[in-house]
Amino acid sequence: MEDEDLLIIDAEKEKLAITSPQQSNELRERCIKSNASYIFVKTKYFTKMYDKDLNLKSVIPFFLDVHVSPPPDNARIVDIYQLPTGAKVKIFLDEKGTHYIYTIELPESKLLLRALPRIYDSLEKFKETGDTDHEHIKRWYKGYGILEHLLLDDKILEININPPAYKTSMRIIHSDFQECVSNIYATDDFLNFVLTRLKMSTGRPLNKAQPQIDGELSVGGVKARVAGIISPFSLFGVGFSIRKHRNKPWTLPLFMRNKSVNSLFSGFMSLVISHGRSFLTAGPRGSGKTSLLGSLILEILQRYRIITIEDTQELPVTEYKDLGYDILPLKVRSALIEESLEIPFDKGLRTSLRLGDSALIVGEVRSVEAKILYEAMRVGAMSNVVAGTIHADNPYGVYDRVVNDLGVPKGSFKATDIIIIQNLIKDPSGVGRKRRVVQVTEVLKDWEDTPVFQDLFKYNPHTDELEPTDYLLKGKSVTLQNILARTEGYKDYNSVLDDMYLRSWAKETLLELSKGEPALLEANYLSAQNNLFMRLVKELKPFESEENKRQFMNTFTKELKSILARGRDK
Repeated sequence: MEDEDLLIIDAEKEKLAITSPQQSNELRERCIKSNASYIFVKTKYFTKMYDKDLNLKSVIPFFLDVHVSPPPDNARIVDIYQLPTGAKVKIFLDEKGTHYIYTIELPESKLLLRALPRIYDSLEKFKETGDTDHEHIKRWYKGYGILEHLLLDDKILEININPPAYKTSMRIIHSDFQECVSNIYATDDFLNFVLTRLKMSTGRPLNKAQPQIDGELSVGGVKARVAGIISPFSLFGVGFSIRKHRNKPWTLPLFMRNKSVNSLFSGFMSLVISHGRSFLTAGPRGSGKTSLLGSLILEILQRYRIITIEDTQELPVTEYKDLGYDILPLKVRSALIEESLEIPFDKGLRTSLRLGDSALIVGEVRSVEAKILYEAMRVGAMSNVVAGTIHADNPYGVYDRVVNDLGVPKGSFKATDIIIIQNLIKDPSGVGRKRRVVQVTEVLKDWEDTPVFQDLFKYNPHTDELEPTDYLLKGKSVTLQNILARTEGYKDYNSVLDDMYLRSWAKETLLELSKGEPALLEANYLSAQNNLFMRLVKELKPFESEENKRQFMNTFTKELKSILARGRDK
């Protein structure tokens, strides 16, 4: 809604006895002269919303701090579903067929007018006592209001609020329909409320000298990362980007299910992680780097301690702990903040190196901490995994970012073993998108000034598959050669490949035995599968003979079926 399209009339302030333009000639003439597309007539208990023809479109209870516009007239409905909060979502395709519109029907908007005075009285008591058991007061005054509906929509990935919010609807990143406009417009009250909650929860400053803030919020067990901006950095005022975190860790089989990765990639990464290789997941914003990193953490054996370092918690560390992982999460100061009580990222990372032998996971590499990360990679090589995420869309971009932008010495960059590139694959229209791992590259070690890379997997857009290269399959992978040279029990390079193929088969078996039930691909079942795999490798030695391998596969399948059967019976 543009500001000139709105006419807001405060009936209480202007002492208007009649709140309907249809019943008041004076009000009707005023609305017509304004040439407004929407008219809001406010009273003590509610606001009535009319269109330009003075047709009543909605009645907004006093406690709502957002405006929800009517569904579009000429658009086509493509999906309808219900939220656990009682709200109904309808997805429309606009009349030109170029973008989707996310609309929400709030249960609060269907309240009878006679119920509003009682709710108003509950609000007055809440102001006096600070306590209430009224669901609407709790949601819209103690909770996060509209965000409680949106964050409990499992299909929403991200919510963007661009200033000025009263002119621009919230934009939704949807798992099925990608970028959507919406019918939701935030008010100043809503924006200021969220900013206040962020300042209180983070203890971070927000002012003209520091006009941005990062933090987290949690609604009904759903966590989200929030970035907020204000003027003078933002020309038109307050804006937010809210990115949801999945409640549970992503797993490689879940990614296999939606074809973001395939089983051979999963087997390869399981192999290199079990042998302590260092890696970076790279890609543009929104490509799923952190989610993939979180899934790869599950490939680390539970016997090892894991240290995670993040400025805003995105990795589901509580869930890892519940699965039996020995995980130590460290929280450090955002690189965007100059002063706070939090420990700086580089100091936190250096401190972590003194905390004993551990796998080290860095949420995002973007500042001075890069040098310390590479120190950890060089010290930790062939011991435990060192990994992180970084913004870049190809291996040379990773090198340029690490060496030229972040100041890591060229020689230190060689401590990177594997670079995983993720990206968004678009259809010819440019509208449809899907997340894919598009490249897996190893960093060779025999170079001086210019980095040399070797692709092990490349994405084929014609087959929509991540395909292995001859370098990997024909004995040329330096990473697998190094694993062979430092591991007891492999006969030759092909037996290392056999290990990769067997891990790939195990992930594929879990996917097949799940029979389309995504709950059986979650972290608890993957963790049980990984532990089963490692135990049977030690007991049955599948790489020593074909007979051993057959026995391994039969026993693995039988025991995995039993694990999944127990899960179905719960």
